Amino acid sequence: MEFYMSRVLFILTFALLLTACHNDPPMVVRPSTKSPDLKEHLINANKTIAQSEETVIDEYIARRGWQMVRLPEGSRLWEYHKGDGKKIDFEDSVHLQYNIEAINGKLIYSDIKDNYVAGRRQQMIGLDQAVMQLHRGSRAKVILPSNLAYGIGGDGDRITQSAILVLDVKVM
Repeated sequence: MEFYMSRVLFILTFALLLTACHNDPPMVVRPSTKSPDLKEHLINANKTIAQSEETVIDEYIARRGWQMVRLPEGSRLWEYHKGDGKKIDFEDSVHLQYNIEAINGKLIYSDIKDNYVAGRRQQMIGLDQAVMQLHRGSRAKVILPSNLAYGIGGDGDRITQSAILVLDVKVM
């Protein structure tokens, strides 16, 4: 009888272990990027971020009393010293000198010197748009929303993710 009971107990324990360990893995549903719901969600998220950045930029400009112009793609420009040279045109080579600050006022880079070809949509697309509005010898403030600066990735060094940048630009 003991032998029979120990065998039944062994079988029951073994059966319990098997059923306890048998769990189906959780089902993971990955949304398709072609899903209209996901696409709409991403569009709405981008709109929200852009509107938030617009508000931050507008408040920044108002606090400083700058007379900035909003360029078509979204950069802001204030040519506070108009140069006496010719207006910069597409494919013109110019020498730029500029500082980059975060919108919170923290200096990120200073005294950057750059040989720049206008219209090539280089690293900071918004800067390219602004430069083509300036004259040789001009000094200007340029504000770049994150999507026209270094985007969501930053520059991998000092410019953080999704940073709104303020540039003080001098066209040499």
